[in-house]
Amino acid sequence: MGHPRFLIVNRPSRPDLGAGGTVWRLLGANNRHLGQSQETFRDAAACRAAIEDFQGRVDQGRATISSLDRGQLWLWRLELDGRTVACSARGYRRQRECQYNLARFMAGARSVAEAESGGAA
Repeated sequence: MGHPRFLIVNRPSRPDLGAGGTVWRLLGANNRHLGQSQETFRDAAACRAAIEDFQGRVDQGRATISSLDRGQLWLWRLELDGRTVACSARGYRRQRECQYNLARFMAGARSVAEAESGGAA
C-alpha cells in the first residue's frame, strides 16, 4: 500500500474562475484527496516551498471547523500565522465526518513530514 503524499497541480485559467495557478493537494495512501492549499501559487517552485514550510510547522497550525448553509455542510481549515494554509477539499454532511477527515489530513501531513525528514518510512 502507498503512503500519503503531496501532489502539485497546475490549474488552467478559466473565464468563470479567473486566473489559474499552482496548488498542492495532500493525497492519502489510497489516493483519496485529504485536503488542499488555500492559496494559489505562481509556479511549482513556490508551491513546493510552501509545502516545505507547512511540513515544518504542521503542528503549529490552528484548526477550525465551521458550517455552511445553516449547518448543511461542514468545512475545516488550518491556519498558520493568522492565514489559512490548508482547507477541506469538500463539504461534509456531518460535523463528525468533518472532524474525522481533518484528523486524517493532519495524520497524513505528519506522516509525509516524518518520512521526508528521515523519521518514519
